[in-house]
Amino acid sequence: MKRLGIYLTYDSQKIVDGYIGHMLSELKACMDYLVVVCNETEIIRGREILEAYADEIFYRENIGLDAGGFKDALTTFVGWDRVLEFDELVLVNDSIFGPFCPMKEIFDEMAERPVDFWGLAGHGEYRKEGLDFFPEHIQTFFLIIRSKMLHSSPFRIYWEDMPYYASYNQVVREHEMQFTRHFSELGYTYDFFADIKANNSENIANNYCQYRRISYELIKKYQFPFLKKQQFSDDKLEEQTQESCYQALNYIDQETEYDVKLIWNNLIRTLDPTDLQKNLHLQYIISSESEYEMKRSNIVILVFISYEKTAEYVSEYLKELDFCIKIIAQDRRLLNDYETYGFECELVPQEDRIKYFRKFSDYDLVCIINDADLSSEQQPNYIGKSYFFSVWSNLLKEKNYILRIQELFDTKPQLGILTCPYPNFGKYFGDLGKGWEGRFQEICEAARKKTLTFQLSEDKPPFARPRDLWIRGNLLNSLEGWEAADFEYLSWLWIYLAQDSGYYSGIVESAEYAAMDVINMRCYLEEIAGVVRQQYGNFTDLIELKKQISQASLRDFISKCNHIYVYGTGIFARKYKALIPNPEAYVVSDGQAKLKELDGIPVRYLSELEITDDCGLVLCLNKKGQMQVIEQLKKRGIENYLCI
Repeated sequence: MKRLGIYLTYDSQKIVDGYIGHMLSELKACMDYLVVVCNETEIIRGREILEAYADEIFYRENIGLDAGGFKDALTTFVGWDRVLEFDELVLVNDSIFGPFCPMKEIFDEMAERPVDFWGLAGHGEYRKEGLDFFPEHIQTFFLIIRSKMLHSSPFRIYWEDMPYYASYNQVVREHEMQFTRHFSELGYTYDFFADIKANNSENIANNYCQYRRISYELIKKYQFPFLKKQQFSDDKLEEQTQESCYQALNYIDQETEYDVKLIWNNLIRTLDPTDLQKNLHLQYIISSESEYEMKRSNIVILVFISYEKTAEYVSEYLKELDFCIKIIAQDRRLLNDYETYGFECELVPQEDRIKYFRKFSDYDLVCIINDADLSSEQQPNYIGKSYFFSVWSNLLKEKNYILRIQELFDTKPQLGILTCPYPNFGKYFGDLGKGWEGRFQEICEAARKKTLTFQLSEDKPPFARPRDLWIRGNLLNSLEGWEAADFEYLSWLWIYLAQDSGYYSGIVESAEYAAMDVINMRCYLEEIAGVVRQQYGNFTDLIELKKQISQASLRDFISKCNHIYVYGTGIFARKYKALIPNPEAYVVSDGQAKLKELDGIPVRYLSELEITDDCGLVLCLNKKGQMQVIEQLKKRGIENYLCI
């Protein structure tokens, strides 16, 4: 039997990572001919990986996404005459890590199943009130077509008639969800390699995408020797399934021969650090006890002093530490007490801080830490003392605790930065959820000037903005070329600087602090939930809570406006249609493709509107779209809008 493999890859940075090499080597062992389609016009790093395994490589624009790439491969690059010389066709994209067993074992097992086409996994039939129905289907990231179907005219017609879809959602809805049913209704049989039926429900409203929610269970129990990349950027908080990613990675690392660094290298480079930290819960809770045998690291602690009368509190943490410690200030008066305590002190103006950091790049680990305002002049001093405790007890609790931090860096070679949890008490609670604080474009431009390779997203602010942190010394070399004026951006960019160098960042806290913090967070949630119930009514989960608040806000907003416009014509606009029954018009940004009308209501460009004081715009867009539109509204002086 002759087998043709077509592997498709796309990377916004035009890079091919090592995990693709592993996949291609496994595919090559099972293919008679292996084609790689790159949905980019060139590869700037990693081309040798493709050349080591591919019999042919084709480059194209990312038109139609992966479905468009497969279409062009079949109809143009390879061509039907050559395709039909083979008995089996294998279509694979780069959205999966693995395999975690020899690929040959997968093909050998499936050879015993007499079907016309098959895939690794699938989605059960789904229907939920108010949402679209879709049938059971093979998920098309890995699709195998056998001879009978491959050589049929319906198969050829399907690909030739397929349009170039404009979005990922279109590919899923119009291609992936329909492919299986289309050919099944024509009489072709199919199967899944992984056992998805074990978790399917008779109540089809409860069926779900299993590789996104229970990847660990699929890998361990149900013959799914792959890990989908998509789940690492999912928002899992509403379903509480974030444990699965970490469990899956640990299982792959400990129970298979697959090099898990291949996964980490790609995730660190391509994911937003906030997604990575959240979905792999990169928050380490440690005590001072350890049985880890470690050599003494080359550690330096840089303590920056900005306030008077802090020496007593700072020295309580530092006096028992036998590491290299430097006390730094830009005012000589602030150092007097520290010199009395016998610490090594230096005067360093703030404009020289970045240059000063680079002096310590030869150290294995560097702690950068600041004092706090412990006076009672601006606020009761217990607030400053609690803030000081929240930083210092989590970064410099005591000598053995610091050695435990060293253990984390030693055992996790791609960990680059650890910072402390942001305080969530008192006035600091009001800082939660502020995001980029309106500075995204400014910070993004600062990062671009440093030519950082980063994943900066307007709708995903950094999970931390550390002034106080542990960092690998070699990362401080990345500050070369930074100027004094860049110092104000450094707290925003630390975790992206680590990402640029191939490291991830996390949060560390002592077991004692974490115990208190968890109780506090529970109390805050109880308070918030109680207020929401009192003001907006009951709810069953986070989705319902947000729904109650947003719908109440929407009703209140509409009641105060004589004219309502809905910004957006997509899924969000349709979702809230019943709550906004008679808008004056739907609105899209200038230059965007638009309908003439939606459900009998005209669709207008923003520039066509005459917005008066009694007009209100409801932004029915995703968070990123809302932020982009808000910038347009500000430029036009439009302030009366509501984000849904």
